[in-house]
Amino acid sequence: MLKTILFVDDESQILRSIARIFMDTEYEIITAESGKEALVILENQKVDVIVSDMKMPNMTGYELLSQAKKRFPNIVRIILSGFSDERIVFDALQKNIAKLYILKPWENDVLINTIEKVFQIENVLRNNKNVLKLVNNAEELPTIKTSYQKILNVIESEEEIYKIVEAIEYDNSIVIKLLHIVNSSYYAVKTGSIKRVVAFLGLDNIKNIVIASAFIDGLTFNDKDNKRLEVLWEHAFIANRIISIIYKEFLNKKIPETEMNAGLLSNVGIIFMIHSFHDKYMEILQEVEIQHTSLIELENKAFGTNHQEIGGYLLQWWDIPLPIVEAALYHHNPFDDNIINKQIVFAAHIAEKYAWDIVGENYYIEFDENVFCELKINKEEFEKTIKETLELSGLVKA
Repeated sequence: MLKTILFVDDESQILRSIARIFMDTEYEIITAESGKEALVILENQKVDVIVSDMKMPNMTGYELLSQAKKRFPNIVRIILSGFSDERIVFDALQKNIAKLYILKPWENDVLINTIEKVFQIENVLRNNKNVLKLVNNAEELPTIKTSYQKILNVIESEEEIYKIVEAIEYDNSIVIKLLHIVNSSYYAVKTGSIKRVVAFLGLDNIKNIVIASAFIDGLTFNDKDNKRLEVLWEHAFIANRIISIIYKEFLNKKIPETEMNAGLLSNVGIIFMIHSFHDKYMEILQEVEIQHTSLIELENKAFGTNHQEIGGYLLQWWDIPLPIVEAALYHHNPFDDNIINKQIVFAAHIAEKYAWDIVGENYYIEFDENVFCELKINKEEFEKTIKETLELSGLVKA
């Protein structure tokens, strides 16, 4: 079917330019010169993607996309704006008011290509019949408990530390999880104080742990699966740490908040599959161990889809930022043509493999060392840094 894109900008010459760019494409282009006009269009016409400038009179792009998210949640929201809007753009991406950001002035090919990739990702996540069939056949889907959501809301609203501590202490399960982590071999700390835990781990780590816990605790498991889930949790935590090291030590920048949970959430599809299709999936995991066959290959054969696509769908459904969705969707296929946020997917591919090595589990999925070249990282130097850093933090033994 013909896809429809709505471009919104208060400068008519920009809209005319965009219309010319897409003239020879297969997309139907609609334009609006104000947020109010755009909302009228959304009310009366089918729109697949809305692309909006941020700085507009009367109703800003932020306000428009916020309205679109509430009233038309299935429409993909994209920002097309300039450097001067950086703070607003960051906030919009963090709160998932927009999926991604295209910078003005744009390159025509990049603009068209990015839109095409958005549609491809949406097609995988929303129109994959095998994914939808599995999810629809599941008896239980993960949901965020009210107490977990309260913790996330308090952290995101930048409340004083005592209010964050109060919100955490309200839920005993997350208290136990945090105390277990900070008192484990990961850290040389012994404490029963949540205030000290928050101070030691930092709010970013707290938020990551709460989000990951929300997925796991949102489902119910048999006691026999607890050990496997503990291993998956350990792997996720180490993978997240490795991604942080990649950004800090090798990319020389702080990891964006929109990517900060990628390591923790990349394998949420595996947790869902263990829960929802337990016996069949456990047979697959056993066959992987015995035959040394690719997990992805066996999943596709048995289900017509795999844990990457399932995980990506769940994260999209749960309104997680696009870079983290892509890390889940492509962490075993880092050179897929449809990837928009390549850097975090490359980092997740590396973290996935090395975290399993550290946990001591065999890794039967092909690892593409070309990701090191793409990130301009020397493999030997990376392995040395990971070993030294994780030894210092207690994640691996010296």
